Amino acid sequence: MKLSVATGIYQRRGDSSVHRELGEVLTDLRSIGYDTFDLSLASLDQPNFILLGDRWERKVEEVGDTAAKLGITFAQSHLPFVPGCSMRTCPEFQRPEYAEFFFECTRRAYLASRMLSIPWTVLHPLTFPEYNYETRASLDGNHTCYDQYIDLGLRLGVGTAIENMPPSMDRKLGTVYCQHYEQLIELVDSFADPQVGICWDTGHGNLMGLRQSRALRAMGKRLKVLHINDNHAGFRDEHVLPYMGDIDWDDVVQGLTDIGYDGALNYETGNVSANAYGTLQIEYVKMAYRSGQFLMEKCKEKRRVRPEEIFDPPLAASGAGRSIGPLLF
Repeated sequence: MKLSVATGIYQRRGDSSVHRELGEVLTDLRSIGYDTFDLSLASLDQPNFILLGDRWERKVEEVGDTAAKLGITFAQSHLPFVPGCSMRTCPEFQRPEYAEFFFECTRRAYLASRMLSIPWTVLHPLTFPEYNYETRASLDGNHTCYDQYIDLGLRLGVGTAIENMPPSMDRKLGTVYCQHYEQLIELVDSFADPQVGICWDTGHGNLMGLRQSRALRAMGKRLKVLHINDNHAGFRDEHVLPYMGDIDWDDVVQGLTDIGYDGALNYETGNVSANAYGTLQIEYVKMAYRSGQFLMEKCKEKRRVRPEEIFDPPLAASGAGRSIGPLLF
């Protein structure tokens, strides 16, 4: 298991709304000790967003050159996502041209991940309140929106890890699709491909009040990547460091070891440093690194279960849930 961190932990200067260039982010994080990263490909509102413009491929190549020079790798990336999990409730999608822009950036994110040899990219599933929050309608809706991009990833050798979602903290949605791991498992299994798996966000699971070891054991080998972060359940999606909130980290570590998880221990804790700047910001990032090393040691200390005890359920039948009519944005 390797320690990884999302580039978002150091992309925004606390005294500015403008993000740093990725080259600077990677260089500074590497100097702290990080050598494995979760590359954010989701900052659509930033003028220097790597996937914008006619030179986007060259910008991706430059990131690859920097990574090679620094001796770093990318364990995963993050696709563009719809704030609030629903196009119906997201103001940007009320502009007809925005959907085309969003999905073109999604396509480019898969291509960029291939260019950088990133094995997994993370996708936020969508909720469709226009269909009365019906589970089947949301499952079908996600296939309609994302199949062509997930299939592109499969052709490129980039797997898709679908993330568990938090409950609706702003109350715009009555319920959120895949806020429970059983829905997430159903959606992943409907693709019937081992290169479509799960990204488990510990903070989102905590907001649902879930016992995370039970959720992780249910996911089994479907779990491919992690978003490690903490919060105070029932409050908000804080994305702070482990032990700054009220997650039972012994329980999380037990769940990971029970299923033999050997992927990256990836921190998605951008709020720890988001509002800091100057030398204070980099000190907070260093603290995150020390926190990651501590949690890595806890994982190593836990006894692994015998291989025959690891639950590895069969894939669902191929082609489930792939055809519905046009969606209303």
